[in-house]
Amino acid sequence: MSTPIPDSPAPAPETSGGCGCGDPHDHAGHDHPPTGADVVRALVPALSIVSLAIPALGVIMILSILAYAPSTPWPILIGLSLGALQLLSLVATSLYVARTRVQLAVNPGLLAVRSVVDELLRLAAVWSATLLWPADVRGPLAVWVGAGTALVWVVLATAQSLRTRSRIAKPSQWSTEAVATLLNEGVGVRRSMVLRVLDVAGTITFQLGATILVMLSPAMVVATVVLSIATGLSTLVLQRRSPSQRARSPWALAPVGIGLLVLVLAVLALGA
Repeated sequence: MSTPIPDSPAPAPETSGGCGCGDPHDHAGHDHPPTGADVVRALVPALSIVSLAIPALGVIMILSILAYAPSTPWPILIGLSLGALQLLSLVATSLYVARTRVQLAVNPGLLAVRSVVDELLRLAAVWSATLLWPADVRGPLAVWVGAGTALVWVVLATAQSLRTRSRIAKPSQWSTEAVATLLNEGVGVRRSMVLRVLDVAGTITFQLGATILVMLSPAMVVATVVLSIATGLSTLVLQRRSPSQRARSPWALAPVGIGLLVLVLAVLALGA
């Protein structure tokens, strides 16, 4: 895409010396709307930064929980297994929607079912960790199980960002439609990328906090189900809005807000 060239040049502004001859290369005051090429040039490096920022969040998480290390690092494998099972639940739900009715993708009932399944899997994971390492303190066990679960979603988000960067960089119908959507809706690249990183941060904090709460008190699985459904509902609200409205909506900050709330409650429970 390129900006159309006007039929006749605009009159040059007068200088203080009264000469009507302006610099033909001076484009000050002539702001042009972004073109498709401008969006691609902004998106590719932005996605590269996001692809580095998301793993950095995972590294920060691991470094921050080293002080809570249990007697063995193996509980993190329980967390990785839990994350993998949650991912399989998401894939199975997506396949079911694709083969039945696409409208189910925005159905709150299906969202609630998946949230219940995910949290019951979390409950089974923390019970397994407790049975395998009964001598360990539950707090550190929960922290490492939750970290393993979060790492699965960090890897997935990183892979998605890298794939999106690759698809945007190569001319295709998909990349053309994606760029056209950003142009038509006036969605800022920087804000979209920031929201993406915040969304992953919300996932990390929720996985950590929810696992700690369920480990310390299995009855808290009810609360984590409710908060998981709340996070999903905020996503459904955004899906019903245009891309430009999504980027500016307070609902876009709901996942990270809920994740931070769950983590704060978990930290308070650990210190009690």
